[in-house]
Amino acid sequence: LEKERGQVNFNVEELTNIYDGGAEETKLRRKVADVIQNDPEVRCKDIGMMTREERYIDGVRRCVYLYKVLLPREGWTPVSKEVKDYFKYRNIGKERSFGVHAGVFIPCLLSFGSDEQIAKWLPLAMQFQIIGTYAQTEMGHGTFLRGLQTTATYDKKNKEFVINCPEISAMKWWPGDLGKSANHALLMAQLVIDGKKYGMHPFMVQIRDLTTHMPLPGITVGDIGNKVGFETTDNGFLHLNQVRIPRENLLCKNAEVKPNGTYLTKASDKMVYGSMVRLRAIILESEAVSALGKACTIAVRYSLVRCQGELEPGKPEVSVMEYMTQQKKLLPYVAMTYVTHFACLKLSNQYNAFTREMDNNDISGLPELHALSAGMKAVVSEQCSDGIEILRKSCGGHGYSNASGIPIIWSSAVACCTYEGENTVMLLQCARYLVKCINQVQTTRMVGSVAYLNNMTQSTCHVDSVSGFKQLDVLVACFQYRAREVLKTAALKLSHLTKHGMASYNAWNQSSVELVNVVKAHITQFIVTTFASGITELECTKPVKNVLQQLCALYALSCINASTGDFLKVGYLSPRQCDLAHEAELELLSCIRPNAVGLVDAFDFSDDLLQSCLGAYDGNVYERLFAWAKKSPLNKTEVTIYQQYIQIRLIGRRKAF
Repeated sequence: LEKERGQVNFNVEELTNIYDGGAEETKLRRKVADVIQNDPEVRCKDIGMMTREERYIDGVRRCVYLYKVLLPREGWTPVSKEVKDYFKYRNIGKERSFGVHAGVFIPCLLSFGSDEQIAKWLPLAMQFQIIGTYAQTEMGHGTFLRGLQTTATYDKKNKEFVINCPEISAMKWWPGDLGKSANHALLMAQLVIDGKKYGMHPFMVQIRDLTTHMPLPGITVGDIGNKVGFETTDNGFLHLNQVRIPRENLLCKNAEVKPNGTYLTKASDKMVYGSMVRLRAIILESEAVSALGKACTIAVRYSLVRCQGELEPGKPEVSVMEYMTQQKKLLPYVAMTYVTHFACLKLSNQYNAFTREMDNNDISGLPELHALSAGMKAVVSEQCSDGIEILRKSCGGHGYSNASGIPIIWSSAVACCTYEGENTVMLLQCARYLVKCINQVQTTRMVGSVAYLNNMTQSTCHVDSVSGFKQLDVLVACFQYRAREVLKTAALKLSHLTKHGMASYNAWNQSSVELVNVVKAHITQFIVTTFASGITELECTKPVKNVLQQLCALYALSCINASTGDFLKVGYLSPRQCDLAHEAELELLSCIRPNAVGLVDAFDFSDDLLQSCLGAYDGNVYERLFAWAKKSPLNKTEVTIYQQYIQIRLIGRRKAF
């Protein structure tokens, strides 16, 4: 790896600073890393051999220390309204508990609570005197919020809400920190007054005794059991049977119920969706893109160390990275990490700007932000989780072992495809906004992420060389044209079906496959356009700018070559141009190959965070693998079950003979 680092032709530290958002951000992130990695009470352990129960208990121990000792000692806050601030604390690592308490419960309290309610509950939550969860998803309903069955019925006589799960499917299911840790739930329920439903509202519900931690009357709560990943998180179930809470426990920043049962709206009911947008912005970077970056780091470093076969007959074995097939597996995902990181950053900045507007009761930007966050969440989480699996397989047999670190990374990242909204539902939510935009484009000028719809003229690509397909403006034009045309086609199908008598909901269902593809095209153009424009505006040295341009072009070309049919179908590219795009991608693989280790080093993931024998900075793969294997619990004794089972059965069989 040191030899590889010697041929990198750009300043790795400069690229790290750009990735982080500036040298000061890198400095702060590394300060956090140093504090955590030098404190044995909170430093990540080697988790590959630990049971789920051991990981949960150790996660609770670490995080109690983290939030009650380390963060106050360093003057750091566990929560912030600015999404980007969460990126500074990535060095805490995946092995932690109370992620929902700090990352969802407290921010939602700030979003939904009145000043008086925040003053009452926030200090308790910040000091961990109460531990909360966000209980929205039910066993029978997740993304379809209007279908939630848990009710909060107002009792005028006693000035209380009665919270009830009328069916087993209404039981809250999946909330993190709920199973064994939380004693309060910020619970979403259908508000009912005098038999009339007023929609989903947030309620503060105490679920466990603050002294004994036993469930309160009417509360059935527990852990849902083992999952694919997130072993340190006690995802739980919660059933409420006629549980009474004070009227004041309706979080009433946006709506209030007066003592006499009068319902008072203070703001648009759409304000509740702001918190969901925020969650998607956080999740994309922290759970999907960051995970892809870790997997890229491991796979690239290992591919530079691992030797396999003779590339030239009679010559020594070469690293597997020398094979073009391996470069094709790995390098597009390195590029994807960079381009999606900056697209997610733009989404976060857009959310932060919206919150400032929301403080002034301006929610005009919510429809676009909601659609963009839904589409980004679906497309990016799918791309990243699929990519991590390809990167795992690129490591051969060792990639199957937890020693590689990638299976643990994948098991967490793949959850992004379902939580905070199942991906197909998210895609179709975004599609509704896009169809509305395309239907209005003749009379209304589009702005923001859909501004490219303003250019509705028919065109074709005129590039006739491989080098032409490496130009970012050419690639941006390709993606914008493709996105616009597939949207027009889907909208025309919808219109045709409804004009010929089909009910609108049936027409939507009949068009849903095309609409899913529409959103994927729209989000991919957003990612490419965002990164390309960012590079243009970026002030940096020429070598760094060159490598970023190559990464943008590689990501774009890999997407074109994976969806050639779309570009041919809309008539923008010819078969000959598709061949040129393919050749351009192969040339870029060769150009980026010498910088591969520098590109993953720039992510600046410590060995502690990677938890990988294959991807450690020093490249000592085989020494680390053997040391890791010797830690297996089965190796604590030389003889385990042989005498208890195998030998006895063999002796018994001899006697029978």
